[in-house]
Amino acid sequence: MANLFNRERRHFEAFIQRHRPSLLAVARRLCARGALDPEDLVQEAFERALPEYGHLKDRTEAACAAWLCTTMTNRFLDHCRRQRTESRGLPHLALVQDLPVTGDGDRENWELVGNDAFQAAIEQLKPHLRDAYKLHAEGRRYQAIAEHFNVPVGTVGSWLTLARRDLRELLLPSVAVARERGVQS
Repeated sequence: MANLFNRERRHFEAFIQRHRPSLLAVARRLCARGALDPEDLVQEAFERALPEYGHLKDRTEAACAAWLCTTMTNRFLDHCRRQRTESRGLPHLALVQDLPVTGDGDRENWELVGNDAFQAAIEQLKPHLRDAYKLHAEGRRYQAIAEHFNVPVGTVGSWLTLARRDLRELLLPSVAVARERGVQS
C-alpha cells in the first residue's frame, strides 16, 4: 500500500512539474495587477487537481493542461467576484465598524485564538511543515522556499496545505474553549 501511495505521489509531483511553468505564465498574466499572487493561484489549481488526479492521469497532456488552466481561471474569477462584492460593501463598513461586538456569533472564529495559542500550534507542526510555514509567513515565495529546502515547488505547496490543515485541527479546540468562556484566549 505504501509503495502504491509513494508511486502515485511521485506521479502527481511529476504532473505538477510538467504543468507548473505554463500555468504560472498564465497566472502571471491574470494577476498582472497584483491583486493576487500568481504562485498561490497555481497552487490552488493543483490543490483542486489532487482529488481529481485519478481521472486526470488517464487524459492526454493537452486535456490535463486545459483542465488545469480552466480550473485556475475559474479560481481567479472567483477571487475577482469576491473582491468586487467586498468593494461594493466598503461604504457600509464604517457603519459596521462602529457597532459594538456583542457576542461570539459576531466574531470570526479565528479572532478567538490568541497569539500564544497560535505560536504554540505552529511549534507542534512537523519540522518541515513548521519551517516551510514560517518562511511563507515571513513573505517568502514558493520558489524561494523550494530552493531553501532543495525540493520541487509543488512539494512546498503541499507542505503549506498540510500545515494549514494541521493548524486548523490544532486550533479548533482553542476556539471552542474561547467560545465557551466568551473571552479571547
